Amino acid sequence: MISRQSLVVSAMIFFSVALSAQVEERIGSSSEREKVPFAQRLVFGGDIGLSFGTITYIKLAPVVGYRITDRLTAGLGPIYIFEKYKNYNLQTSTYGGKATLSFTIIRGSGGSGVLGIGDIVLHAENELINVEPLYVNPNPFYYDFGERLWIDNLLVGGGLSQTLGGSLGISMFILWDVTQNPYSPYNNPVIKFGFYF
Repeated sequence: MISRQSLVVSAMIFFSVALSAQVEERIGSSSEREKVPFAQRLVFGGDIGLSFGTITYIKLAPVVGYRITDRLTAGLGPIYIFEKYKNYNLQTSTYGGKATLSFTIIRGSGGSGVLGIGDIVLHAENELINVEPLYVNPNPFYYDFGERLWIDNLLVGGGLSQTLGGSLGISMFILWDVTQNPYSPYNNPVIKFGFYF
């Protein structure tokens, strides 16, 4: 199963790089583009989730990315999710890592933007996470967690990315979990809000 998903992610990276070669805007000569220092190509960001009450949900997923071109960014980062269900006296942690790939298909913000709503972006994430599956025992009725296992989630979709000023920006993506693993923490569609700087 993982090898099929790895093949899909590799194909997406290949086609995104091929598309960026077709669509990339000319900013200057190739020697001028190559002079951008490594540190200026790095992008930091991620997403955070918080919910408190009957269900406590805390998600931390920072990402360090690298701008391969002006339109294509790839990144890596860890994931940690804490969940606590007060009514059932249950709590669990999910942890792992993810690889991301974003490709800007239409520029909508910045000096040359025509939309004024942000950039329209294609986005993919491949997560490898360790979960405790939740089981329901019917007689007597109770919930419990099973043994931990590693699962692979491939999320694909798109959304908007908006610069707020300088290098600070926010993003909103609507993604689909195409692997449909029964132990996945996601229900389709997956809506993610993130930030970057």
